[in-house]
Amino acid sequence: MAKFLRFVLLLIALLSLFPLYTRYKATAAPIPPGVYLASLDLSHLKDAAEIEAAIVAGLREPIAVYYDKTRLALRPEDVDFQIDIAAMLAEAQQYLDGPDFVDIALRQLAGLPQRRRDVSIRYAYNPQKLATWLWQVGEDLNHPPQPGRVLPPQWLWRTEGFLQPSARDLDRVSGDRPAETLFSRAATGLTIPAFFVGAAQRDWQWTSGTVGQTLLIEESAQPILDALSSLEERTAHLVLQETPPPPLSMDVLGHELDSYTSDFPGFAAIYVQDLTTGEEATVDVDVAFSGMSTMKIAIGSEVFRQSEESETDESVGQWIDHALGESNNAAANLLLQWVGDGDIYAGGRRVTEMMRALGFTNSFIQTGYDDKSIIRQIPTPANSRTDWNTNPDTHLQSTPADMGRLLAEIYRCQAGEGLLIETFEGDITPAECRALLFYISHDEFTELVWGGLPRPAQSWIIHKHGFVNEAHSDLALIWGPTGPYVIAVYLWRDGWMDWETSNSAMKEIGRIVWNFFAYLQHSRCEVDDAADFVIEASGCRFVRPPPLSPPPNYIPVNTYRSRAAVGR
Repeated sequence: MAKFLRFVLLLIALLSLFPLYTRYKATAAPIPPGVYLASLDLSHLKDAAEIEAAIVAGLREPIAVYYDKTRLALRPEDVDFQIDIAAMLAEAQQYLDGPDFVDIALRQLAGLPQRRRDVSIRYAYNPQKLATWLWQVGEDLNHPPQPGRVLPPQWLWRTEGFLQPSARDLDRVSGDRPAETLFSRAATGLTIPAFFVGAAQRDWQWTSGTVGQTLLIEESAQPILDALSSLEERTAHLVLQETPPPPLSMDVLGHELDSYTSDFPGFAAIYVQDLTTGEEATVDVDVAFSGMSTMKIAIGSEVFRQSEESETDESVGQWIDHALGESNNAAANLLLQWVGDGDIYAGGRRVTEMMRALGFTNSFIQTGYDDKSIIRQIPTPANSRTDWNTNPDTHLQSTPADMGRLLAEIYRCQAGEGLLIETFEGDITPAECRALLFYISHDEFTELVWGGLPRPAQSWIIHKHGFVNEAHSDLALIWGPTGPYVIAVYLWRDGWMDWETSNSAMKEIGRIVWNFFAYLQHSRCEVDDAADFVIEASGCRFVRPPPLSPPPNYIPVNTYRSRAAVGR
């Protein structure tokens, strides 16, 4: 009886509460308390149009779309983006039934906080329009990786935070330049003295290049939809595939040298060979130039090839010394006569034959220096070109490629290898090639390419320069940051090549090339800050410069300092 009575009382209580429950359910519709639409509490709104307006108000503005750092704007209407308010209300109304609404009603009755229930935004859009928009962004902004390049010197105002320059910094700036030419930390990572006030000049600076970027359309769609459907985070970052830039190469060096000389007031040809790898950088190196004094290196090579006694013959040694050290034309003519057994023309033919045996077909000598006779030039691929004409001397001609490669082979010869040894086996020896380099080292004219090197007074370089009225040349073997390299620079200007123009250009070219190898050193090799050279690590192989000692019975000329003999 007691159980039945309790059941009747409970039933009466429930029946008495049912009207209240039913009335509250009607009052709570369409969005019960505690139910959030698009993170908004809209339970106080009863009209679907008002609810839609409240949500759309925050979603009608364009979103910010970022392609890396490039900011774009996308309007919702561009992709037919629309809110599906009916679907959202239908989801919200599921909380008006069952246990969820009982929980809502009891909390309301007891005055307790409602448990939050979220209804995310339901929307529709045009997938084709979104894909088309993304495709167009990719067409506009996608870009392949760009190789490294060299940035020109730039004056920068001193800023706070500079420190005393380190030994490494001083090694990378010219020792004969004033303090204001040291580099800015902001631009290059180098330092200048803290006491310096004013502008600092950044040197030629190589960069590693930029990554390539490609927009991934399918992967980028969802971040955009997330931003379009968010009231708070209206920013989307597109998904990009990145491709690293190619490593710096000799081809890049050639391209940048070509770009630098594009506004030279005449014609510039440049040859560079990395003697560690054999790779070349070239700018119009197969154009014919007058032989100039740089051609005397070829004459000296044939002298040593011709006779085993040349290194002990004091007269011939002095002629070589004068011809290469002082650019003495009379001494060069004596060498040609000696090579030709007393016939200067035969001597020229033999030098020409030697060059052709080595594959250097654009070089020849027909007569001696300072010969004013009218003579037809020997046809070569270089002087048969029609794109450039440097008015080369018909008596003797060459190209930057021929002379640069010859000097490279002389370097290899002194190490007992290379084309000279292979072509003239037994006729020329490593000792003779070292003697030839020794004589070349007596050209101590510290301008042109030499003048562009960091700390030129301490740099290891041997070179031979040459001048005629319309052309200047410089051919050098340099120990750079990663090892030895050869550089040949030939400049021509119609009518007259003035000294200031050629010297300035060659210094900058020499500096660009040096800094290229310096960049390779610091990006690829382990470097000992306390040492002058790269240590062997990370695949970097560095050979110290060869000592250049006088050949037997060498008679020094008092005016020569012969710094090469002590390994400069």
